[in-house]
Amino acid sequence: MALDGKVALVTGSGRNIGRSIALALAKEGANVVVNARTNRKEAESVAEEVRALGAKAIPMLADVGDREQLEAMLDQALAEFGRIDIVVNNAATRPHKPFAEMSYEDWRGVLATDLDSAFLSTKAALPGMVERKWGRVINLSGLQAFQGRHGGAHISAAKVGLIGFTRALATELAPDGILVNCIVPGLIDTTRDGEARTRPSSRLSEIPVGRMGEPQDIASLCSFLCSDAAGFITGQTIHVNGGERDF
Repeated sequence: MALDGKVALVTGSGRNIGRSIALALAKEGANVVVNARTNRKEAESVAEEVRALGAKAIPMLADVGDREQLEAMLDQALAEFGRIDIVVNNAATRPHKPFAEMSYEDWRGVLATDLDSAFLSTKAALPGMVERKWGRVINLSGLQAFQGRHGGAHISAAKVGLIGFTRALATELAPDGILVNCIVPGLIDTTRDGEARTRPSSRLSEIPVGRMGEPQDIASLCSFLCSDAAGFITGQTIHVNGGERDF
């Protein structure tokens, strides 16, 4: 299998896109660190799904926006697996608030989860990647990097930051065999608390393929970008949105 023996950290992988990415990497042979913020049942369920595919999995609870919790999780993952070859920075928080009402704590809370966690997770895995001359970093940005929305200044700032982070790291780390790319999901049909998200017909009319995306659409691309078949792809921001305009 393409990723046999590799170890992947997927933040925010207890459900939805993160879960699909964890399973897609496991299907290719990767062992997975499954992360959820507080829901142990979700993390353990995904870990069991990973194991059913023949890979190893460690379910870990950590709020990646909390530096102490994140670093403790990273230390434990490295202690148990001895390496992290693939970092998928997927965890995000999206609390909307008008800028005039936004506190510094509101601002920092989003950047800590969406952007700072990518820095810390990648930094922890980097020494081993450099030593082995192989690594993959996949950052999940979002449409708010391109579409400024009311109440989302902090979200847009974080998502744009991930794109710049991707470009800079790709240039810096390519000589060490480390590829860094960014995925921008469009409208994805996920579930929340066991119920299907309401389908916004106004958005559907703007998607040329005529449907919402599925988590697997993102996971399939992520799996490809982590494989050696994507060895000449780095520094790219790839939109997975069914042709919807991103601005």
